Amino acid sequence: MMPTTPAEISQVEPSIQGIGAESSESIGEGAYSIMMSPSASTARVRPPSRGFTSAPLPRVTTRSRNTSDASTFVSTKERAPVVTELQDSIIFSSGRGVYNSDRGDMPKDKRSKGHKNPGYTELRVPSVSIPETQRYTFAIVLRNTYQVKEILRERYPGKPFKPTRQRLASQVAQMHLKCIRRLVQAGLGVILLDNDNCIPHEEQKWNQTNNICVLIDPYKDSDLLLQEFKREKDELSIKRGQANSRLGLETIESIKNICFSPALELQLTHNIIHNAFRDYDKDEWVMEHQQELSCWDVVDVCFPLHDRSFNNKFFAEYRKKTFDFRLSKATHGNSERWAIEELRLHFGERVAFLFAFMHIYSKMLGPLMIICVLYYLGFRFVPGYTWNYYLLGLAALGFGVVSLWAPAMMLVWERETRTLTEKWNLQSYKETIFERNDENPTFEYVWVKNEITHEMEKQPKKSRRRLIRVTMLFFVALSSIIQCIILMPFLQWYVWSKLAPTCDSARCQKEKCYHFLNCFRSKDSTVGTDRWVYILLQGVLLGLLIDTIFYELFNWFSAKFVQWENIRKKSEFENRLIHRKFVFVWSNWFFWFLTLAFFYLPYGKKVNELFEAVGWGWAIVYDWDPTILTLDTLFVTPLVVTQLLNMVLETWLPYLIRTIKGKPMSCRNWTSTWISSLDCVIKRNARKRKHRMDTNMAAHKLADEVSRTTRFFVPVLGYADDSNEYTAYQILAESKLPIFDTSSDYLDACIQFSYILMFTVVWPLLPFPAFCNNVLEVRGDAFRLLFGHRRPMPRRDVSIGEWATVLHYANVMAITIVSALLVMYHFGAYASLHTSNYCDFTFSRASMVPFQSIDFNESRSPAACAAMRERSWFKEQVLIFIILEHIGFGLRYLVLQMDKTPAAISNPSYLRLKEIRELTSQRTAHSSVFEYIRELRDVFDKYDVDNTDHLHEEDLVLFLAEWTFKDPAELKKRSSIIFRYMDKNKLGRVPFSTCCLMLQHAHHDRLFSALLGIYDQLDDHRNEQVRLNNDAIQIRRVLRAQSLEEHEICAATQESLDLTEPISPSI
Repeated sequence: MMPTTPAEISQVEPSIQGIGAESSESIGEGAYSIMMSPSASTARVRPPSRGFTSAPLPRVTTRSRNTSDASTFVSTKERAPVVTELQDSIIFSSGRGVYNSDRGDMPKDKRSKGHKNPGYTELRVPSVSIPETQRYTFAIVLRNTYQVKEILRERYPGKPFKPTRQRLASQVAQMHLKCIRRLVQAGLGVILLDNDNCIPHEEQKWNQTNNICVLIDPYKDSDLLLQEFKREKDELSIKRGQANSRLGLETIESIKNICFSPALELQLTHNIIHNAFRDYDKDEWVMEHQQELSCWDVVDVCFPLHDRSFNNKFFAEYRKKTFDFRLSKATHGNSERWAIEELRLHFGERVAFLFAFMHIYSKMLGPLMIICVLYYLGFRFVPGYTWNYYLLGLAALGFGVVSLWAPAMMLVWERETRTLTEKWNLQSYKETIFERNDENPTFEYVWVKNEITHEMEKQPKKSRRRLIRVTMLFFVALSSIIQCIILMPFLQWYVWSKLAPTCDSARCQKEKCYHFLNCFRSKDSTVGTDRWVYILLQGVLLGLLIDTIFYELFNWFSAKFVQWENIRKKSEFENRLIHRKFVFVWSNWFFWFLTLAFFYLPYGKKVNELFEAVGWGWAIVYDWDPTILTLDTLFVTPLVVTQLLNMVLETWLPYLIRTIKGKPMSCRNWTSTWISSLDCVIKRNARKRKHRMDTNMAAHKLADEVSRTTRFFVPVLGYADDSNEYTAYQILAESKLPIFDTSSDYLDACIQFSYILMFTVVWPLLPFPAFCNNVLEVRGDAFRLLFGHRRPMPRRDVSIGEWATVLHYANVMAITIVSALLVMYHFGAYASLHTSNYCDFTFSRASMVPFQSIDFNESRSPAACAAMRERSWFKEQVLIFIILEHIGFGLRYLVLQMDKTPAAISNPSYLRLKEIRELTSQRTAHSSVFEYIRELRDVFDKYDVDNTDHLHEEDLVLFLAEWTFKDPAELKKRSSIIFRYMDKNKLGRVPFSTCCLMLQHAHHDRLFSALLGIYDQLDDHRNEQVRLNNDAIQIRRVLRAQSLEEHEICAATQESLDLTEPISPSI
């Protein structure tokens, strides 16, 4: 019997295994807080960091933004629950009676010996533990006249701009004014940063700029984001065809205390800005055809700002708590880690999934690293002939890594993904308000008229995708040949460094030798010797060549090939780019090692003969010795060096630059200060300043123009009056930073993952440098996210996307390559153990070389080993390769067939409770809403003469005029804009459900209300009257009263005019 009543539900809830993170006191004792729509929960407050007053919550306390002695991290009961997206229909809050076995919260009477602890954890509402304190969340940098001219030259090549230079400057100034006016009219707080006053050069944070920097304050109107949230929910329902289902739902005005996550606030603010800059009066194709400037043509960059206070606090805590190495947490996952939750709430799910994946990957890599290191050390210092046993054990270890550990890691990540997807309510998620425009920015198109709809549509230019893909295959083959030509001489150089004589040898006494150029003091390459240093420098050069030059080159080519395919959708472009990058970079990265393993080491003598045949005999200094080059030693230097280079270039170097730039250093500036004091330089700067003022509008001048035309005061400040204190110079500097992109981090992780899978079988210490790199890499990623890059727009991904597919590709290819390495390098140990173990070696004398290239003189029995080596083993090797490959694929398949859904979110009780919540999550609207729908329907039916439940443009304008008590002639002037704005799905007509939703909250939609003339941000009198009424019927009554008042005023004015007119004498 399943629970159906609230009492029964409360009895079931303590027995549900949850997916939450930390325990806290619940709002209701022993019960979940069911959240229907965002308006249905009383457990929400506005962020205390914004300085807004909010209604008090039972058992919930908030921290003031001015509290300086408060702890950085407040307890769970002090955190404000937040809304994270438009579809937050179910958010779980914690309750008592639910315990977590991992923390030992189990009651004492339950801790009896042998009691099976189910590990219960409560479900909770997501909450922000480190609030953001900044006031201005977005920055907009406006282009100057010169930049706009360059943009137009690129867009319209061949068009002369010299005759229209002055007119262009005037147009740019008018567009600047238009942008600021629209932002103000959208309800956003706007300030301009002073770009004209220059403070001495020693202070690097102030300087003149040729661009106007605008800071956006979305909290000026305390209800702005709430209104945009409601408008977006309505628009999303209209576009999905679910408008009818929303008509009877409870309105969002019933609850005011809604707290949005910082990520959702950024998305809502970005959407307000995007809608404000959109031109609804003209179609896009018309503007392109007439070559008119739009608002976005004068916007250089629009980006969210970092909160410096949050970044510093978060990074300080993150460095302390990067990893939890408790054994019980090794493979449990990181769903309880505060950092992942915090990153998700501030930067979105895309960034959070990156860090979650790196944590899971590193935790899975930890036990493997310990096993491999212990295995290597266990054989390294054991005397005697142990090499064959070492190879057999290494074969089993390497084969287990590729066929068991790799699929197990992907299985654990799949379980973690489903846990996070359930916890973050991403199961049925499709898109966000920010990602709704999915058009690829590099998409090339032409406007073509649709013969059915008679509308202009974008059609892609003709692209030869098949030819491009075939060309890409030829390019990969050509690049392999080029790499072979470049790297083969490098390989000969490496052989020379291994065989070069010592400086006191007989050869150097006959010939003139120079130390460290063609001779060395040490005979071998022991660590710390001069020969070792020489080989290390070779590895550094090889690492730079492979990891920097080739890597960036192939990255660029992969992006170009995808761009040439001219893909319309941004999501499809990103997915295809992931596959192209992996193919190009993987082939570039591992071509060197695979060539060594399967071509050069087995057939080195024939390669030397080929060099002599083509006339390259000068490159062969010494005879071929197969024991000089061993596969394990060839991997050490490139791997360690490339990982170190990544850390230096991506983390340490930016950190040092930031540290140096953050301190005023007179030694860097004294030269420029002395030069700037010269008279000629002062006069030149004065001329440049005058020219800049003539061609570019200063912030003060633009603010004066806004105040003159809109009667709205826009302040001009030297720096932002919030915790960040940004200046115009700093905004421009931050706008030049690259946007934080997760693709490079995923690509590095996939390459490293492939490295471990394929070559642990020949060098078991490979997981050790990879693990050490990951420990530093996650901290480096956090540093780059917070300090080295621009803040990314939050992206609500449901997983790591196509990168999971790439990991499966890497695993499949690794099984084939490992099977080939086993039969080529480890087969000799197996054959030797079955023939009295003649070809066994001591560990210090052995070499990781193909079986046909072993040095039998160092073996246990040279004569017998030589005879065994000369025997043909090709058939046996092919047979074993086929068997191993099939076994590897079979084991991988069996591991991946294990349950991918954790029991916490798959047990029937949890699923039933979730179903009950979904079925009871929506509350019916108040009776006044149905009265509004009835009254609106009566007016709508007057103009729906065809009974189609839709209105065309002319009927729609008449209907709106009657509903809002406006003059139809006034609305007809803007009829095309109104119709285009209301026709969300481009049907050519507007249904009743759309009219009902949009008119119900028309005063929340700043553009729509301005078009209808019922609400204008620049008209305080009208705003005040409408703001006092939230009910649609009451607003209509206010509009009716305003209309009657205007008619009375007009009538009185006309009557007074009639009385003052002279009376003509009667004839």
